[in-house]
Amino acid sequence: MQHVNWDNLRYVLMVAEKGSIAAAARELGVNRTTVLRRINTFQDNLNCRIFERSDSGYILTPEAEKMIDAAREVENTLFNMQRQIAGHELRLEGELRVTTTDTLMVSLIGPHLAGFNRKHPHIVVDVVMTNSILDLSRRDADIAIRPTKSPEPPLLGRRVADVRFNIYASHSYTKFTKRSNLFKHQWIGFETSLQSTPPGKWLEASIPRENICLRGDSFIALKVAAENGMGLALLPHYLGDSSDLLQRHPTPIDELTTGLWLITHPDLTRSAKINAFMDYFTDALGSDLVIN
Repeated sequence: MQHVNWDNLRYVLMVAEKGSIAAAARELGVNRTTVLRRINTFQDNLNCRIFERSDSGYILTPEAEKMIDAAREVENTLFNMQRQIAGHELRLEGELRVTTTDTLMVSLIGPHLAGFNRKHPHIVVDVVMTNSILDLSRRDADIAIRPTKSPEPPLLGRRVADVRFNIYASHSYTKFTKRSNLFKHQWIGFETSLQSTPPGKWLEASIPRENICLRGDSFIALKVAAENGMGLALLPHYLGDSSDLLQRHPTPIDELTTGLWLITHPDLTRSAKINAFMDYFTDALGSDLVIN
C-alpha cells in the first residue's frame, strides 16, 4: 500500500459530503472526470473500495466509514495548523483569497481592487465570486465580503455599512407610487439559490406565484430583466440606484436592511495581509456613497 495522498483525500471527502460526483465537482471547481480520477487513484493506492453507487448517489462502504471519520479529524487538524501559520504571517506579500457575491464584485468591490493593488503591489488577491457561502474554517477563503446580520461563530468581522433593499422598475411603469398597486404587477423572482435569503423569503410571502414572470439566481440578472421592462424587481440600493434605466419606489423595505461585513477566521486576525485588506476595504466601502 502506498502512502495516503492528502490532496486526493480532499476529493474523497467532498464526494462523501455531497453524495455525488457532480456536486463535488461543482464545489471543488473542477470537472467530473477529475473527481472520478482522483477517487479511483485513492482507492487503488489503498487497495480498497471507498464508495458504492446507488440510485441516490455515492455512499461510503461500511469499511470506509471509520477511515473517513479519522480522515476528517486529520483534515481538520491540517486546516487548524494552516490557519495558525497564516495568522502569524507578517509580510505584506503573497496570495490572499477573497470571496464575495457577483453583485458586490460588479457594483462595489471591483472598482477598489486597483487601489488596493497600488497600495500593496506584492499582495495577489484571488477573488472567488460566488453566491454560495464558503467555509472560512476550511480555508476555502481568507476573507468573505457578504451581506449578513452578523458573522456565524467562530468567525469575526467588521460591519462597514448598511445594505438597504427596495422595489425597482423601468421608467415605463408610470403608476409606481402606491405600494398596494405594486403586487398586481408582473414580478421578477428568485431562483432556488436565492429563495432562502431574506429578500427571497419576503418575495415568496408577498407576491403571488402567478405574478412571477422570470426567476434569476443573481441580483444582476434581476436588474437586467427589470431594465428591459419585464417586471418589478427587489434589489439592493447600491445595485438598483446605479442604473439610469430604473426607478426606485419611494418607500424602503426597512425589514430587509442588513449589514455589509468583512469577515475572517479569528486565527487569521494577526496576519498582516488580512489586516491590510480589512483596513483598506473598511474605509473604501464604508465611505462609498452608493450604499444608502
